Amino acid sequence: MAQILVVDDDRATLQFMQDSLGREHEVAVAGGGLQGWEKIQNTKFDLLILDWDMPDITGIEVLKRFREAGGTTPVLMLTGRKSDDEKALGLDLGADDYLTKPFSIKELGARIRAALRRNQVVSALPKSLGSGNEELLNRANLMGTALAARYEFIELLGEGAAGIVFKAKNDKLKKMVAIKMLLSGLRDEALGRFEQEARLIGKLDHPGIAAVYDFGITERFQSYMVMEYVDGRTLAAVLKATFNLPVRLSMHLAIRVSESVAHAHGKGIIHRDLKPTNVMIREAQGVAPSTKLLDFGCGKFRDLSAEQGIALTREGSTLGSPPYMSPEQVRGRPVDERSDIYSLGCIIHEMLTGYPPFMGDHPNEIMLKHLDEPPVPLRQTRSDLEFSDRLEAAVAKTLSKDPAQRYQSVPLLIEELKQIATAK
Repeated sequence: MAQILVVDDDRATLQFMQDSLGREHEVAVAGGGLQGWEKIQNTKFDLLILDWDMPDITGIEVLKRFREAGGTTPVLMLTGRKSDDEKALGLDLGADDYLTKPFSIKELGARIRAALRRNQVVSALPKSLGSGNEELLNRANLMGTALAARYEFIELLGEGAAGIVFKAKNDKLKKMVAIKMLLSGLRDEALGRFEQEARLIGKLDHPGIAAVYDFGITERFQSYMVMEYVDGRTLAAVLKATFNLPVRLSMHLAIRVSESVAHAHGKGIIHRDLKPTNVMIREAQGVAPSTKLLDFGCGKFRDLSAEQGIALTREGSTLGSPPYMSPEQVRGRPVDERSDIYSLGCIIHEMLTGYPPFMGDHPNEIMLKHLDEPPVPLRQTRSDLEFSDRLEAAVAKTLSKDPAQRYQSVPLLIEELKQIATAK
């Protein structure tokens, strides 16, 4: 039987409630707000029924105190106050239901049963880890999910049109992770890409690629991916702070990122969205910075055919970010490893000069330049800096319009970058 406390200064009402509700529930009563508040503090009830107007402290004040103290027991306001403003105030302060006097005992009984049922459902939900993170969990409707019971959600790392990324902690392993969630209401194509990203990264095992630990769907049909948390800055953030990087550091980072790309290519995976925001830089005192490659959401298996999996990209459609897209991507044509090499060239150009090779006021303008204009040489972009002929030639080769004129594999590019980095 449910434990119910009725707080009302009218003795006849209290007696009536005990007689009427006592057949189904255990009913305790309090003849005023102070007495009711004392009982609430000393006894655990399943439901509170509060009158509004009482001579010592009002029911609305009891409600306010209870919620401010963290009380979660359902509260039903039973009062003669009938205005919409008063009803709104009671509900806004934490009442779960509001019924005005005079009332039907049949209706009251039904409302009590409904409140108790709702509370049973809430009590049965998994308890979310952490405290003070309710607003964070509510951003992705995660309160009461098994995912929030396994991971303590700590902070928001990023949010975009398609998804949201949280920093979280695995409670058992005491390990920080990044949890990427797809926003609801997206088309099947976006859901398919999200699932394919998890499958792609699951095939990769490289220290320069952020690992995926888990992938699934919550009880509320939300796709999620639990990934390695990388404590650092994106290359984009580094460039925003420094504008450009010295040649030696640029070569070091370019080699590290290229090694990650080469590993993916060795597994038959094309990234298709290489850009500074998808490269994390980890910096430590006295140690050369390391890199982590992120976001294979636009990636694909090199030999994946329509019969082998979901056709996620319609013929003629484009994927990627305009400043870093290869000409074949702009045209919506099939791509191979050499498309990623072109994107690496765009990143290297930006690290060295502070500017990507092609810029414009509109994405379409930038994409047309990838098709029609030769890249601006490093020395012309930054006449105040010195670049060797070999470095100039290497960047120009990666940015060739014709894939056949570029480095034909990432290992060949890496070898050239290493030669440049060690040249005197």
